[in-house]
Amino acid sequence: MGIVTASNRNSGEGLARAAMFLILAIETIFFGTLITSYLFLRNGQTDWPFANPSVEQALIPGLNTLLLLASALIAWHGERDIRQGNTAGLSLSLALTIGLGAIFVGGQVFEFNISGMRPDDSAFGGVFLALIGFHALHVVAGLMILALNLWRARLGDFTAGKHIAVTIGAWFWLYVAAVWITLFSVLYLI
Repeated sequence: MGIVTASNRNSGEGLARAAMFLILAIETIFFGTLITSYLFLRNGQTDWPFANPSVEQALIPGLNTLLLLASALIAWHGERDIRQGNTAGLSLSLALTIGLGAIFVGGQVFEFNISGMRPDDSAFGGVFLALIGFHALHVVAGLMILALNLWRARLGDFTAGKHIAVTIGAWFWLYVAAVWITLFSVLYLI
């Protein structure tokens, strides 16, 4: 019976990993389409907002980028901790990642509010809101996954041999950080 259980767990983990890869591939197409739309709209525009962003315009998104990168490193460290059986390290990493992620979301809301742009103002406002807004929704989804994993970690659900939910949560969080780096580069640096 134990062999069947271990086999079922391994096939379940493989299925969970495959499902997450598929989800991330679909999300990549989604964000790629939004970014391509933004770039097509921006092409040839001389009065495009953020065409030459000032330091002040890039300050909050830049700080947000640092926060999200730090949280991604902490999430990765927490996943490494649980692989080594360190449940206390996992819990701490998840709590810190959630805190930094919540600050990031607040920074995104603040950034959009001070930009003065609205979706009905221009094509730029609409695409900017779509990019920032959908990314923020993904961050919130990631925060929910991380919070669930933190709750489960505190219940003792994860061990060095049983932690696929932590791995998948960390992958999603690292993906969210990678998307943000792309968005920050496209919106503020290019």
